[in-house]
Amino acid sequence: MADSYILTIEGGSERMTAEARARLLAWRERAADLARERKASVYLNGPNVGKVALTFDDGPDEQVTPAIAETLSRYGVTGSFFFVGSKMELFPDVVKAVHAAGHLVFGHSYDHDRLTQLDAASLERNFRRTQAKIADLIGKEPAMYRPPFGDCDGAVVDAARQAGCTTILWSLDTLDWSQKEADHIRRNVETFARNGEIVLMHSSPGCTETAAALPGMIEWLQRKRLRPVGLDELLGIPAYREP
Repeated sequence: MADSYILTIEGGSERMTAEARARLLAWRERAADLARERKASVYLNGPNVGKVALTFDDGPDEQVTPAIAETLSRYGVTGSFFFVGSKMELFPDVVKAVHAAGHLVFGHSYDHDRLTQLDAASLERNFRRTQAKIADLIGKEPAMYRPPFGDCDGAVVDAARQAGCTTILWSLDTLDWSQKEADHIRRNVETFARNGEIVLMHSSPGCTETAAALPGMIEWLQRKRLRPVGLDELLGIPAYREP
């Protein structure tokens, strides 16, 4: 990715308080600074080409995750799922089915942890457990991960690299966790989507509106010649570690 093509992080919600919005904007500035400082290790977005990545955090579950995966498959789209380790313990067959359908499976910490609050030993253990759980279920160890809440700093990025993972953040937040209506989720994408966008959504229980938003979102992106692809294709880096 060209150094100059680091997108501003976009996406809005009418349900956020002024205080919450201020915190969100401050995080966006920190994330952009980290992406500039660690260009080979931290990604907000892909290159300036007509592709985007649709990414989904906080699963798996029994209903929303399968519904999202089925919709993506129906449209021939590869989704990128960031799964929580402890939830993979509960729904291993969902993880296997998502992977078998051709979607990408990555880690999102073991217990949806704030990684910057962990010491070095706890960080290493967290990555090791999450990576091992995915490898046990799909036979591959991820080469990408996403920190819950986007909560990362240099120490977390370094720990991820030691675990063989690139840090993936996002450039377009649908805020499907704040203002959950399908129309609003689609509107964030239709308002802000640019070349190389990494779009943040969620596949946890309660995100039925995210699943409902997907068909119209995908059709709109395709009409605009913004082809949804997996993160590996968008970023040009491997999804999984070499054996």
